[in-house]
Amino acid sequence: MPSRHIQAVVFDLDDTLYRERDYVRSGLMAVGEVLRQRTGRRADFAGWMWRQFRAGRRTRIFDAAGARFGLALSRRDIADLVAVYRTHRPAIRPCRNVAALLRRLGRRFKLGLLSDGFLPAQQLKLDGLDLGLFFDAIVFTEQIARSAWKPSPRGFDAMRKRLGVPHAACCYVADNPAKDFVAPNALGWLTVCWRRSGQVHAGSPAPSGGAPKMVIRSGPELIRRLRIGRRTARREGDGCAGFR
Repeated sequence: MPSRHIQAVVFDLDDTLYRERDYVRSGLMAVGEVLRQRTGRRADFAGWMWRQFRAGRRTRIFDAAGARFGLALSRRDIADLVAVYRTHRPAIRPCRNVAALLRRLGRRFKLGLLSDGFLPAQQLKLDGLDLGLFFDAIVFTEQIARSAWKPSPRGFDAMRKRLGVPHAACCYVADNPAKDFVAPNALGWLTVCWRRSGQVHAGSPAPSGGAPKMVIRSGPELIRRLRIGRRTARREGDGCAGFR
C-alpha cells in the first residue's frame, strides 16, 4: 500500500509503547508487598514470582506462590491478589524515544491507541506512561465488551469511526502476531509488527490471515517505511529504557 494513502497510525500499548515485562514486575512487587503485610513474613514473595515469570511459568502464579510459601490461599484470596495486580499504579516508562516518535508522526497523521486488557489496568498504564495527550482517539476494547478483544474487528471499526478515516487509510503497529493483525488485515489496514528485545509474545505464531504486512525494529524504521522525515529518522536512536 503506498504510504501516501495512510492517514492514521494506530498503536497497541503493551510491549509496543513500553515493555510489558516491566508492568508484570511492577504488579508482582505490589502483590508481594500485600502478602508481606497480610502474613507478617519478610519472605521475598515478589522476587520468587518474578523468577517464575522469567522462567516461562506465567499461569496461576499466585496459586503457585501460595503453595510454595504454604499460605493456604482461598479463591477469594487469589481474587483479591488479582485485583491488587490490576489496580496498582505501575512503575513503568515508555520505550526510549517513543514520545518523540509520536510527536513526529502526529504532525502528519492522526494517531490512535487501541489496546486489549482489563480495566482499570490499561488506563492506569496509560496514565503512568503520560502519553495520552498524543492520541486523537483511544479505544480500550474492554470498554466495548469482553468479546471485542482482539482478534475481534469491533475495536478497529470503532477506532476508524472515531478518527474519521477509511479502513484502507489506517496503519496498526503492535507486537503480538497471535492476535493483533487478524482483524486489521481483513479490514484492509497496513499492519506493522514492532520487534523489540524481551517482548513477552514475540514467539507466538500467527494464525491464518494474521501475519503482519511489515516488520520493523525501531521508530526511525517506521518513519522510513511511512516515507517521512528520512534525515530526521537517521539521527534518532531507539531502544527500550525500561526497569530491569
